[in-house]
Amino acid sequence: MDISEIKETTWDYILVGGGLSASVVSHRLFEFNPKLKILVVEAGPNANDRPDIVWPNSTNLMGGDFDWKYKTVQQPHLNGRQIDLPSGKALGGGTTINNNGWVRGDRVDYDLWGSKVNDARWSYDGLLPFMKKSENFQGENINKQQRGTDGPSFIQSVISTNRQFPLRNHALQSWAEIGVEALPGLDANAGNAIGVGDLQENKVNGRREIASAVYSLDGVAVLTETLVEKVLTNKTAEDISAVGIKLESGVEIRGHEIIVSAGAVRTPQILMLSGIGPAEELNKFKIPVVLDQPEVGKNLIDHTIFHHAWKVKNPADGWALGSNNPVFAKPQYGWGSPMDFLATTDVPKEGLVAAITEDEGSTPDPLTHPLLNQKRAFVENIFMYAGGPDGSLVSLALVMLLTTSRGSVKLASDSIRDHPLVDPNYLSTAVDRYAIREGLKMQIRYAGSDATIIGREILDGEKGVPGFDQVLSTESTDGDIDARLRAGVGTCFHPMGTAAMGSVIDTNLRVKGIKNLRVVDTSVFPVAITGHLQVATFALAEQAAEIIYADRRE
Repeated sequence: MDISEIKETTWDYILVGGGLSASVVSHRLFEFNPKLKILVVEAGPNANDRPDIVWPNSTNLMGGDFDWKYKTVQQPHLNGRQIDLPSGKALGGGTTINNNGWVRGDRVDYDLWGSKVNDARWSYDGLLPFMKKSENFQGENINKQQRGTDGPSFIQSVISTNRQFPLRNHALQSWAEIGVEALPGLDANAGNAIGVGDLQENKVNGRREIASAVYSLDGVAVLTETLVEKVLTNKTAEDISAVGIKLESGVEIRGHEIIVSAGAVRTPQILMLSGIGPAEELNKFKIPVVLDQPEVGKNLIDHTIFHHAWKVKNPADGWALGSNNPVFAKPQYGWGSPMDFLATTDVPKEGLVAAITEDEGSTPDPLTHPLLNQKRAFVENIFMYAGGPDGSLVSLALVMLLTTSRGSVKLASDSIRDHPLVDPNYLSTAVDRYAIREGLKMQIRYAGSDATIIGREILDGEKGVPGFDQVLSTESTDGDIDARLRAGVGTCFHPMGTAAMGSVIDTNLRVKGIKNLRVVDTSVFPVAITGHLQVATFALAEQAAEIIYADRRE
């Protein structure tokens, strides 16, 4: 379909952005009713079959052709550094360039979401049927009350692909030795994430599962490599309605309902360029205010990550990739990340009380404060059997999942061509600084102490990094650890929250104050989800499709 035909059609649904959410929503709407006229407009290309991104040896991922290549503004708590913030720019969005981790997160976060917006559909139990609907989980003894086995997204594990690594038993024993126990069935995607679970990835024998490929867009009109400048609205004395979109080229396309699915960075930018956002922000660039919506672009949440490498005592033992261990030559060992487990942990509550007090100005009640009255999934620990070319290094990554820092997305100009100003405000709270410090201390104990078999028998101290005289060890002071974190923390590229449910949109995903306009992407999450956001986003989009189509039938 050429642009003139697209322009002359009045669409039932126009989706702005062709990422994960738009792929699912448009696929399901067409499945519900093939007579619907559905248009998806995506800024990037169709990369569904590009060999440089779909196979395990992909070379064109983050920082490549399919990445928006955002940078944050300078981060005052990270030594003023600007942080690269990868974001997928292609059909399928982030599923074209992500690391494929299939991680739901913890039940508690979803229940807080449902409670915050007073709608049980967005609680864990409300979203569970849609989590299951999206996945085709492979394995033995599957908990079918929690897991889906016939959805579009194929989920492999280290067990289903027969790639248990040489350090598997030592790694599991070491977590137990410092009090982190294995989850039932080693499944961290069954509601309770705190503990040790097998790595799960949305891949088929290593091949990447791109959302726009596994949720076929056949029957849906797709316009790629096209920027949407803004949503067109009609304002009367009675109400405001969305009536279409305007492309950067100036072409206007009309539709009965507009669904913005451009992600937590682009969605608030498009809304603001459409005149929907904080009036003071719009006035800076002389954008006519259609609706003063102060919360658009606020509440930005992102997970942080910190990497460190540790030396193997005897590389000839064959523990790590790059060694001469013949097991690593088997093809399946290249089908996924070089690791067996993800370990998710809480942090000590005693120090947490002091950090909360510093942030909130009063001593919290441990019986009612949501960070204190139950176990929380603060930190994800990733132990990888790789770090150097010769098997002499392994590495750990520390992901801060339950971040309490909140940032913003603001306009840099009135042009859709210019990236917005992204400020995640990393480590701006005492709670975040405390939690990430405690998380790193646990990892040091895991890799660098006699408390674990890994520390006693396998590893021989941290490699260290240029610019720091001291390596990480159990002798490191809080100051030493904080300095390393300020210099090394980056993003886990999980931005969310910038068009939050309850403030910007209602629980049917409609932008408050404007008819026929919805948002469906990670920007609607009102709380921090302690998972790798694609699972929550699949569930969001699956439920969104049902809500949108139910509204149409009514």
